[in-house]
Amino acid sequence: MKIEEERWETGERQGGKKMEEETKKTPVKILVCDDDPAFRKLVQTYLRSADKSFVLEEAGQKEEIQDALDKGGIDLVLMDILMPEKSGIEWLDEIVEKRIAPVVMVTGFGSEEIAVQSLHEGAIDYIPKDHLTKDKLLSTIKITLETWKRKRAEEEKRKLSGELEAKNAELKKAMGHMADLEEITRMKTDFLSITSHELRTPLTPMKSQLQMLQEGYMGKLNKKQEKSIEVVLRNLTRLENLIGDILDISRIEAGRIKLSFDSMNLNDAVKEAIKMQEAFAKGKNIEIRAKLAEMPNIIGDAERLRQAIGNLLNNAIKFSEKTGKVIIETKRLGKNVQVSITDYGIGIAKADQKKLFKPFSQIDSSMGREQVGTGLGLAIVKRIIEVHGGHVWIESEKGKGCRVCFKLPGNRKKKK
Repeated sequence: MKIEEERWETGERQGGKKMEEETKKTPVKILVCDDDPAFRKLVQTYLRSADKSFVLEEAGQKEEIQDALDKGGIDLVLMDILMPEKSGIEWLDEIVEKRIAPVVMVTGFGSEEIAVQSLHEGAIDYIPKDHLTKDKLLSTIKITLETWKRKRAEEEKRKLSGELEAKNAELKKAMGHMADLEEITRMKTDFLSITSHELRTPLTPMKSQLQMLQEGYMGKLNKKQEKSIEVVLRNLTRLENLIGDILDISRIEAGRIKLSFDSMNLNDAVKEAIKMQEAFAKGKNIEIRAKLAEMPNIIGDAERLRQAIGNLLNNAIKFSEKTGKVIIETKRLGKNVQVSITDYGIGIAKADQKKLFKPFSQIDSSMGREQVGTGLGLAIVKRIIEVHGGHVWIESEKGKGCRVCFKLPGNRKKKK
């Protein structure tokens, strides 16, 4: 008992006034489980005389204890080892398993071994009834709450550390997948670029020879031969355009697109694009109407912007009804400039609009499937506009035509 008294004397020095000051800040709810009313009264007297911040709940029977534990909100449990119906050790096991609150066991004379056992079972501390004083009680409560708080913090730290390790493992795995994806994308881009160059090489002499045949350098052609040559040249031109688009998208995705930024006027690019698409529009009996506002010069690549506008015009004509019209309009919006192209064709459902700017993507519609193409035109437009610091969008509804717009900054400075 001498060792025990020394332990409590140390506790008394650590507790007392300091505990009283700290408990004033936040009320501490203590559940006292003891079948002896006199002991419960003694604990109540000690705590009430020490500080009003303690909230005390008493329980002497099994049902009372269970109800109090089920209600929750308990900060600390004082549990007598020798409880009727269900022992204090059994209650301790339940409280520890459910992580309800820290437990201090209350021991009677001759219960030392059981008290030590309770510490192994998960109790934070124990108090001998025959040596209980106000200071010892306050000191034990203080130490128990601090120990519990520290243990919970350590458990939370371990839990967070485990979750962090799991997330790091997931991140490493994802980064590995990203690296693989980047490598696959690079390989795809290189393949498209190399293949396009290899395909383009034999096309030039083929086209030259066909044009020489058409011009009669190798003898006069009859009507059927002329028509046949026209069909071959037309499809050869389509193949050239396809290869050009593939080269463009591969260069853009690889960041190797060459741009020449200089002062230019968008209206000039629009006019050139219209000229390039006039024959196609005339073939479908479609009128291109231009509404060009007075525009300031901007810094941009005139050839690439003409290409972007041409792609948009071509798309609008392609998906317009015959004998219709396409309207191209330029506007000045504060410091920005805008180009919009409107057609009155089949339109695009909202769910499909995001697909349009992805490479090799086309909308599957009865009319759209009749139109040949790779689905690269709008993807190229998007990349060109974004490289110029602008953005492109679509306004359309199914069956009500389509309006494609892009906006560019008018105050972009020329790169040195």
